[in-house]
Amino acid sequence: MKFNEKDVRAFYRLLNHKFLTELRFLKKGKFPAFSIVKSENEFVKKCKAWNGKRNVYAGLRDRREGLKKCANFGDIVGLQIVTLDIDPIREPETPSTNEELKKALNVAEFIRNWFSKKGYIPPIRAMTGNGVCLYFCTPYYEIKDSNRDEITRALEKFEQNCREKFKEILKEKNCQIDRMFDLPRIGKVIGTMSVKGKNTKERPWRLSFFIDEPKRIEDKKFLQNLLKGKI
Repeated sequence: MKFNEKDVRAFYRLLNHKFLTELRFLKKGKFPAFSIVKSENEFVKKCKAWNGKRNVYAGLRDRREGLKKCANFGDIVGLQIVTLDIDPIREPETPSTNEELKKALNVAEFIRNWFSKKGYIPPIRAMTGNGVCLYFCTPYYEIKDSNRDEITRALEKFEQNCREKFKEILKEKNCQIDRMFDLPRIGKVIGTMSVKGKNTKERPWRLSFFIDEPKRIEDKKFLQNLLKGKI
């Protein structure tokens, strides 16, 4: 099964966790598995071991030190990346057709260009296997009990605003922005295979990959406006 170690390592660095990284290995009909890792090499080793057997995901936001289980709302201690996940609308648990994927790529390019024109650092795009994820890198923002709800609301509002702002092209291309705002949210590890559903000629499994150079450039303006609800 295909595996791109370079992209997997780049994804780990893009996350930029201070403490540890939670991995989850999921496949419909299989009991969920997870692993907590503390280094890039350990991250790569686990991803490679599960690649192709399950869909490999990682926690996006930083988890607290000493975590020994899958994170919940209270285990998240840092915001350092924000995502927009664009997927073609189709039957659940089915891979995208090439045409559906092309439409998601069109939407992602449109959104990336919009942020660039507004003076933000353009988000990094990755093809996740069935759609496209956009990654906005931010300075590390500590999450505490006192601001946990506030940050969640800011992330939710950002998603809602983007759905409204880009509703015309989303409708035209029959795509949607998935819900990714909750703090413990996981995302596809780029460089691993998407093995969702049945692998067919029309709807194949694919190796995820970065479209743009996955160079982490933190956007202070994005973080400030995100927290103010002004994006």
